[in-house]
Amino acid sequence: MRIKFLLVFSAAAAMLFGWTSLGEDSWPQWQGVNHDNISPDKGLLKSWPKEGPKLLWKFDDCGKGYSTVSIADGTIFTAGDFGDDAVVIALDMNGKLKWKGKGGRGWKASHPGSRGTPTYNDGMVYYLSGSGSIVALDAKTGATVWEVDTTSSYGAKWGSWGLAESLYVDGDNVLCMPGGSKGFMVALNKKTGKAAWVSDKFKDAASYCSPLVVNVAGMRQIISMSAKNVVGLDAKSGELLWSSPKVTEYDVNVTTPVFKDGCFYVTSGYGAGGKLLKIGADGKSVSEVWSSKELDNHHGGVVLLDGCIYGAGDRSSGWWCLDFKTGKKMWQDKGVGKGSVTCADGMLYCLSENGCAALVEASPAGYKESGRFNLPPEPKDPFWAHPVVCGGRLYVKHANFLYAYDVKK
Repeated sequence: MRIKFLLVFSAAAAMLFGWTSLGEDSWPQWQGVNHDNISPDKGLLKSWPKEGPKLLWKFDDCGKGYSTVSIADGTIFTAGDFGDDAVVIALDMNGKLKWKGKGGRGWKASHPGSRGTPTYNDGMVYYLSGSGSIVALDAKTGATVWEVDTTSSYGAKWGSWGLAESLYVDGDNVLCMPGGSKGFMVALNKKTGKAAWVSDKFKDAASYCSPLVVNVAGMRQIISMSAKNVVGLDAKSGELLWSSPKVTEYDVNVTTPVFKDGCFYVTSGYGAGGKLLKIGADGKSVSEVWSSKELDNHHGGVVLLDGCIYGAGDRSSGWWCLDFKTGKKMWQDKGVGKGSVTCADGMLYCLSENGCAALVEASPAGYKESGRFNLPPEPKDPFWAHPVVCGGRLYVKHANFLYAYDVKK
């Protein structure tokens, strides 16, 4: 009976989330299969040689910007801006170009280039450009299936650095926060681009956050951050269930929330810090469990593993480990300096804005490095694309370049 149940559950999950064509080594969207920034890879190096892990290949035509990679069905997807245009790029597993597809209007203002990461689902790739174009492309060919301009359709409104959301596919819907007068958040049918629902009663501009969708209090909720708030919406209808203020300098709320046992942690830079919120039994309220100015993560992301939160601070400099339930500081260390993080096989992969990568044990006992190396520094753009570990490889994108390193044991 147990085997039969697992088979039925796996089939249902595949239909719901579009996993049917994924290979074993997949990272199909921002922060991976489970949206938790933790790779399922095992058997990886626990320490690096002095020169760092072996470089397998480099691709040198990614365009301008800060998108990282998604991986599915034997293909690597990323995005970059070429002049006025956003472009979605597909590579084979050896770093050879498969196709380039139209990604809408690029972002040419402050820190020009791509922001969000392409999302793979059920044979399609979805991407939001910095200037508000949503495109759906055929994953095999790169042909455009549909396109929506969120500025004309929903009055999209954002801050100084464009839209940076990585789109979330939930069942049949593609979720997006335009922050517009005609649509604060929208759900678009993933096959047609037509609106399944539009949430327009709550008024706030978009920030730069990619959402998390969770099952809690008997419903499916979308948790995200707008310019000045943390919000929870009903994933079926778009109804605003609750909101909680989250005010920062320049309206910069970026980091995707992390969730466990009915509670979720949100954090922002510029000294704003983070807080743990608990969703009420009715699903329509939240209460604060704790708050802290420590670990004021800017845009490098955090990881929740075994009851601890790991990530880099902004003004609260260095790398931090906090207890998820209490906010207690377990440790703080300078590390490689401010940057981004992902996790695989019990290890943190930390990447500084200056291009120094470090392998760190994910443990509340203390900060312990097991190797570091410097990536090529040119061009001088900051290393803002998050690292990804998938299929025994470490992927790091920097401006026009994508590097693939072998991190298998």
